[in-house]
Amino acid sequence: MVSPGKLRAVSELHRDDRDAFEPSIDETGDVTYPAVERHLDERDGTAIDVLEAMADSGVLSSSFEHKVYVCPNCAAEGMQYSTGCPSCSSVHGTWETTVVHPECGEPLEEPPDDDAAHADASNCPDCDADVARDDLERGQHYRCHDCDSWTDSPVHRLWCRECPRTYPPAEAREQPLNRYYLTSAGERWLADQQDARRSLAQALESRGYETSVDVSPPAAETELPVHVYAEDDLLDDRIVAGVHDSPDSEDVRRLAKIAREVDARPIVLSTNGSVDEGVAEILDAEDVTMVSATGGDLSSEYRVEPTGGDDRLLDRVRSFVSSSTARS
Repeated sequence: MVSPGKLRAVSELHRDDRDAFEPSIDETGDVTYPAVERHLDERDGTAIDVLEAMADSGVLSSSFEHKVYVCPNCAAEGMQYSTGCPSCSSVHGTWETTVVHPECGEPLEEPPDDDAAHADASNCPDCDADVARDDLERGQHYRCHDCDSWTDSPVHRLWCRECPRTYPPAEAREQPLNRYYLTSAGERWLADQQDARRSLAQALESRGYETSVDVSPPAAETELPVHVYAEDDLLDDRIVAGVHDSPDSEDVRRLAKIAREVDARPIVLSTNGSVDEGVAEILDAEDVTMVSATGGDLSSEYRVEPTGGDDRLLDRVRSFVSSSTARS
């Protein structure tokens, strides 16, 4: 199902200044899509769920851009990777070339050439042995400038530029960021949905109804947006309509519920002209009128595809004019 809010959101990608939905990180550290969220209605769900569902259906394509790490303390994005000190967790450390005691591997301070007292040997603080200058070995070791410790194995850390605190990578929130684009199939889908909705509104207007697109019926106690709402005050007649590729059972039941709440007659318009056999039974049970739109024209004829059956198609005819919009 494509709700009015979802259709509203996807239509944003037809604007000249927007070719993709861009992610951002909100104040809680969650990934958001503001350009999508402002169009969605309460019942549509989260922007990410909507975008993923449309990507799965081929309307949108997703492109992985990069990932960010969110600070567990302040929820700021963009934590930076750094090596860290295993003793104090400080990231204020560097790899440095130093001399070491070959027996225990302890980094030593190399005596200056003009230090006569220690010209021939250095004292190892780890094992308290004197090491001859000729026995010293050079190597790269990691030095912490906060606690002045040395190590060959600094730890992995992410540090926050806002707090600033450091955390092991596993403790930070990893958030992948994706951009979503309208596919060529999505372009056709969007045009079909918009054309069908426009054609239905015009058909109702030609029969004397006042129509509104993408609105909640005035009589609704809560926000219940429908694709098309039509009313005739003189005859006290109202119609609510939903536009879908091929409506499922939830689409039909939702529209029927809205129709009962506002005392209107429900119409479901299928842009591919078919429904599942089980959905057709619900259409009958809920007294919902079904029409199809092909090539911009509305038709009272649609196909019923057997659930789990063969490829046969059953033609069902519902008189759109007489059962839902005929004028007395």
